[in-house]
Amino acid sequence: MAQNEDVSHKSLQMMAFSAGFYGICSGSMNFINKLLLNTWEFSHPGFILVMQLLTLVAGLKLLNALGKITLISYTTASARSCFLLSLFYSANTLLALFALSGMNVPMYVAMRRCVPLASLIIGTFVFFKRPTSLIILSVSILTLGTIIAGIGDLEFDLKSYIMGGTSCILMASYLTTLQYNGTVKQMSSIDLLYINSVNCIPLITLTSLGSFMDLWKYSYWTNIGFLLNLTVVVFSGCLLNYSMFLCTTINSAIVTAVVGVAKSGFVTVLGEV
Repeated sequence: MAQNEDVSHKSLQMMAFSAGFYGICSGSMNFINKLLLNTWEFSHPGFILVMQLLTLVAGLKLLNALGKITLISYTTASARSCFLLSLFYSANTLLALFALSGMNVPMYVAMRRCVPLASLIIGTFVFFKRPTSLIILSVSILTLGTIIAGIGDLEFDLKSYIMGGTSCILMASYLTTLQYNGTVKQMSSIDLLYINSVNCIPLITLTSLGSFMDLWKYSYWTNIGFLLNLTVVVFSGCLLNYSMFLCTTINSAIVTAVVGVAKSGFVTVLGEV
């Protein structure tokens, strides 16, 4: 009995840690991306994503070679098992980066508060499990808050709102698929992160080929401040991806979505300063 309680206590600690870790990474990433896209006028989200994914793959392969982790082999079967996850991930992340440029941070995160509602609905059909009345009430309150926040947005941008709404649906689909792969297919967060990263590199590269052609015209490649900001964005993106995969596989899609809403309150306050 004591051993079971100890295991349960450690599990709760890991669940809390993964949720908190994701909240910190997600909150800071909003402002880091905003700085790069707007202050440095670097509107190449596809390039940023490819750099993040390449860094993730190289880092995980290095840790595997050093014996620090054990990675699943990348095969046709493993790639196929994560294809839907990779498709949702690629589309969601590209849209999220584009939507952040052209609208203020507080209103962007306010729109993303709809993710718990979308996750709740999609998860119900995927796992055939009806959420409790308390969860439904909580998510409804969060969604109502989003509507109220949107009414006072003085920087309305229809294009960004359409992108943000679409990204919300894709995010919920992506989180639910991630949870499914982790719980039903019994794949670890590290393996899912690795397979998904390899899958997404060609998808995002093909999608962003047009913008890649203009990279050589960018005027700040020799600026130390820009290069430092770009490096921070790349490595922060790697941490964000890992924290999201960890939180979703240990907890659930709805927990990850709600953590995103919880941290958005802090982001909203900081964004207004």
